[in-house]
Amino acid sequence: MSAFIDRTALSVLSTIGFYLFFLNAWDSIPLACSAAFVCAALSRWLLGGLPLNRHVTASQARSELMRIAELDDLAAEEALRALLQHGWPGERFRLAPVLKHPEATLSSGDVLNAWKTNRDAGRLVIATTCPCEPRAAYFARELHDPAVAVVDSRRLNRLLRTFPADTLPCPPRRSLGDGFRMLWAGMSSTRFSPKSVLLALTMVACYMLTGNAWYLFPGLAVAAHAGIALIRHGSGKQLFEL
Repeated sequence: MSAFIDRTALSVLSTIGFYLFFLNAWDSIPLACSAAFVCAALSRWLLGGLPLNRHVTASQARSELMRIAELDDLAAEEALRALLQHGWPGERFRLAPVLKHPEATLSSGDVLNAWKTNRDAGRLVIATTCPCEPRAAYFARELHDPAVAVVDSRRLNRLLRTFPADTLPCPPRRSLGDGFRMLWAGMSSTRFSPKSVLLALTMVACYMLTGNAWYLFPGLAVAAHAGIALIRHGSGKQLFEL
């Protein structure tokens, strides 16, 4: 997403620059607009063909961490060890991989379990495919015999971003249907609450009394959210959803 925003901003700024240049030269808005768009398209095509030093994107890094998390323990340990040796060559340590979903977190309990399992190590690195909680990171710095270093998904992401772009495969693009299904899953993950219905009715009533649209649209959004949660609450009678 950040790369997309950067490309879009650069395209817009370059188009504006071309427009101002041609407007000042020809003093014609239609001609300046046409020439600016043509020059912007040509410059993007020319720059796109240059062999720039492109690195792994954020989406590629996230996909790689998810792939590592889905591997078996031995293969995941080898993949994480290769990454750590690339980032910190020559370091000697024992690796304790903690494989979790990238949206999960590494807790203080996970750090303690890894530390207790590897008490005979000189130095211990806990590599995990999810973010580390701040309290867990502070707790890891307080441990001794062995000393513990945590390399979570944030540090692994930064490490993966240093690789050339062709090192990792491009993740498949999600279709519009997948986006709607993820949105539906996120909205229906919360449990149905009568308080949401009461809040929606109150906001709609405030709109009817005051005529202020700032009450109407949030009220309709809360009502839709509550309705989706109610539908999911009533349809969860099967163990496996098809």
